[in-house]
Amino acid sequence: MKKIIVVILLFLLIFPRFLFTEYFAERDMKMITTKYYQALIDEDYATAFETLYLYDANGRHPVDGTMLSEQEAKEFYMKKIAFLQAQQYKMKNFEITKIRYEDGHTAFLEMKLEVEQSGQRFEYAETVHVWEGKVWIMGEEEDPFTKYRDGRMNFDIPEAPVY
Repeated sequence: MKKIIVVILLFLLIFPRFLFTEYFAERDMKMITTKYYQALIDEDYATAFETLYLYDANGRHPVDGTMLSEQEAKEFYMKKIAFLQAQQYKMKNFEITKIRYEDGHTAFLEMKLEVEQSGQRFEYAETVHVWEGKVWIMGEEEDPFTKYRDGRMNFDIPEAPVY
């Protein structure tokens, strides 16, 4: 009888940890992603930069990060933001619509975005992953201006024509 009670107690102590581990990981992903998109809406680009996973777009694998120093990366990011501003591009709203798991543990957030560009509103979808505690914008590429607000570094930014 003692063994059964011990087994039940161990089960009751250990099993909830497995349930709550996933909950806390999802909560953290949602919090950092919300912080990033809200910073874009608020035009708080310093906070957006701090929460964004940076990687070089010049043929290296994204998980290798960037070769730029922190200061160089921040300057490059601000050039990207200046390009967006010249296009009259502004993040207006976002929604996390779904959490998708691949291979049982890697989670991705499915996002719905509302942006304004030159006075017109557009809705786009994109996928976000949190890598090393930072937002990594990954997918869909519907928005032609995604690369100017995501973590890609080391690519040519065109002169800012106004649309």
